[in-house]
Amino acid sequence: MLGIRPFTAQCELDVSCGSRYSSFDSYRRHIYRCHRSLIDSFGNNDTPSSNIHDIVDDLENIFSHPTFSDESDAINDHESCIYPDEELDDTDRELLNFDSTVVSIANEQVNFGRLAQFYTRFLLELREYHLLPQNVVQSISSKICSLFDIIIKLFKTKVSSSFVSIIDMEAVFTHVRFIINSVSKSEYNFLKQCKNDFDYQPPTEIKLTTNEELAYYIPLKQSLFCMLQNGQLLQATIDNINSLSTRAAKDNDLILSNRQSRSVKSNLSRQTNSNSLLLKLYTDGIGITNPIGAKKDSHKFTCFYYLLDDLPDIVRSQVNSIGLHCICYTKHLNNDNNRSILMNILVEDLNKLQTEGITIPCLFSRIYFVFSTLSSDNLASNEVEGFQKSFSSGSFCRHCFVTYEQRHIPLTEISFLPRTRIKHDMIVNKVIANNDGQIIQGVKNESWLKDLIGFHATESLPPDIMHDIAEDIEQRTSCFIYGFYDSSNKPPPVKRQQLIHSTIAGTASQKLCFFRLFPIIFHDIIGDLTLLPLYTILREIISYIYANPLRKSWLPYLDGLCKQFHCLMIEHLPDRVTPKVHFLTEYTRSIEMHGLPILNSCMRFEAKHLYFKQIAIRTFNFKNPLLTLTKRHQLRYCMLNNSNSFCYSSSITVRSSKSIKWSKLSIPVRRLLINFINETDLIYECTSIYYHHMNVRTGSIVVHHLAHAEEIPIFCQIHRLLNIQEKTTIIAEMLNTISFDENLWSYEVEFSGTLVTIDIEHCFDIHPHCLDMYDVEHVHYINLLTRISPRTGLEGSVLG
Repeated sequence: MLGIRPFTAQCELDVSCGSRYSSFDSYRRHIYRCHRSLIDSFGNNDTPSSNIHDIVDDLENIFSHPTFSDESDAINDHESCIYPDEELDDTDRELLNFDSTVVSIANEQVNFGRLAQFYTRFLLELREYHLLPQNVVQSISSKICSLFDIIIKLFKTKVSSSFVSIIDMEAVFTHVRFIINSVSKSEYNFLKQCKNDFDYQPPTEIKLTTNEELAYYIPLKQSLFCMLQNGQLLQATIDNINSLSTRAAKDNDLILSNRQSRSVKSNLSRQTNSNSLLLKLYTDGIGITNPIGAKKDSHKFTCFYYLLDDLPDIVRSQVNSIGLHCICYTKHLNNDNNRSILMNILVEDLNKLQTEGITIPCLFSRIYFVFSTLSSDNLASNEVEGFQKSFSSGSFCRHCFVTYEQRHIPLTEISFLPRTRIKHDMIVNKVIANNDGQIIQGVKNESWLKDLIGFHATESLPPDIMHDIAEDIEQRTSCFIYGFYDSSNKPPPVKRQQLIHSTIAGTASQKLCFFRLFPIIFHDIIGDLTLLPLYTILREIISYIYANPLRKSWLPYLDGLCKQFHCLMIEHLPDRVTPKVHFLTEYTRSIEMHGLPILNSCMRFEAKHLYFKQIAIRTFNFKNPLLTLTKRHQLRYCMLNNSNSFCYSSSITVRSSKSIKWSKLSIPVRRLLINFINETDLIYECTSIYYHHMNVRTGSIVVHHLAHAEEIPIFCQIHRLLNIQEKTTIIAEMLNTISFDENLWSYEVEFSGTLVTIDIEHCFDIHPHCLDMYDVEHVHYINLLTRISPRTGLEGSVLG
């Protein structure tokens, strides 16, 4: 562990001096004793005599300031460097213990070439020692330039004349250097500075049964206050709620948000205050392993995240909008006392948030919160609810009373009773009264969150389409060229051994991508597959379940599809009728209870796990990882909250562009633009732009409008991205939708030759993604995952 580097200063005010001092007081006394003439010489010239005194006094004040004092030394030695609980590998120790660059600068003549060499080495060490990407290095360079701008302004405030002495300059730079070193010299100073400047909120420690068993949580009140305090995100969220309510009122058949679900309506009715936002929770396990240690060095944590359910889609899609609420060791939750202590604290925190709310200064009123749902995979949901954790026996379903032995009974012949509040509470009371550990109709114990306002085991845990569908798709693979937008989810090749065992590697997104493009990849044999009806029905089920918005009138048809799929699985693949096949049949009832499945998916929450895994790998900490992960998360969030990183307004980033003359545009494009611009206006053409974190490029396919009552999508292909008078305009060619090919489950299209202009602000009003086009035997096809309905609630919506 590194200690704090002591103060050292070498006097260079005179070529014959060169004295070194280990404290500022001794150095200051030396200046007044040996170099008084230099100070007094400023008394009668144009440079104010107070300048050097002010600078030296400022330095003295900085030393005595509590933020930079040696009080941190009184704390234990483990606070002597930033993130002291991080272990250092051999490379890091070598870097921190030997600063060859400083030594060489001290012993060599310094010039601008030497400066360039030093800075190049500095960037090289950042990139290679710490594995930083180029954009991070560029950000550091930008901040250093800003630092020098501040230093120049400090000179201007300290010196009233145009003449700046070497002493003034050196004093200011000494001042700046000391501030930089003081901020980063210890964990105590760094965190205190973050708390003062960026409202850093440290995690709260929870002691469980023993002092060695700890958990950390962040109170929701302070997290949400920091997130909403500037008012802009809060106002955007309120506007989104009002906008969705207006759309739903115009078309009562549309399901646009979870506020339209039965369980949320019930919870909202209990809240007397109208200023209420929905709060969603998520829980899951995350594992990290010491890469150079044994398997026993692995750590399994249980995380609780939160998300505001009413956030605009632009913000909701960002992983940064998901906050950490609590993290603890999974093994500690196996102890009843530990679990009771932790859940009591979390439930109390959530209940206070719902009953007391928080005050946002910009609104001069209180904002209240209402619990909506708890998302998780099936195993975690059953554990939190108090159901059995086995899916291979007994009553495995948390939605109804089906048993494992009854899973092969076609639902056309029988229907299983759903679990209700009253029935479930009776079973729980019986389990508690017996107190013998026996499972009754799938119920093992009472729920962890039984005292949480608005929570009930039968209504508050929706199914998850990621675990029920995307992770359970068996598939084959072959050489295939994926489109630009699908390539990010390109699955790994499936080996022969995996086909034998009916398994496939890859993430849920990769498996879903392969499943969606399966007919196109195997277009030459798709019609000969005996199980094609199974695929077709499941594909249609997914098109409804993943839809946003979703129509209420679709639900009876969806229910029939799910039952038909269940029967076909029993007929053709009886050995593959897993509990997840039964879970599909519960989705119609779940949509009515919990709202849109896509809004309750665990996909974005599990993406949050990647951040913690990266932190664990980079910090190389396997002694107290809980504290490190929560601390680093809070530091990141205080930075994000103070930099307005939750982007909810129009955001366009141009990656590359070039100016183009009016005469260089094709005649059809000029005819299209003649009424919008002048020939003298500057025109810039872009190859790609980022619009709200989406890469829009030439050749991309977007949905232009929906035709007829059948809501047939009409597509267009982007030809040019033009920036005219600081406004982005898209030139696209309309595509004629010829038919829908059920075998390929894709729309056949052809080029029309008709050009249109599209405002980038309305490019994704109908479908929020760009699409790829695939050629199959010289015919163009576009594959959509979901069924589309106008998001505005009006028929015939057209992009402007």
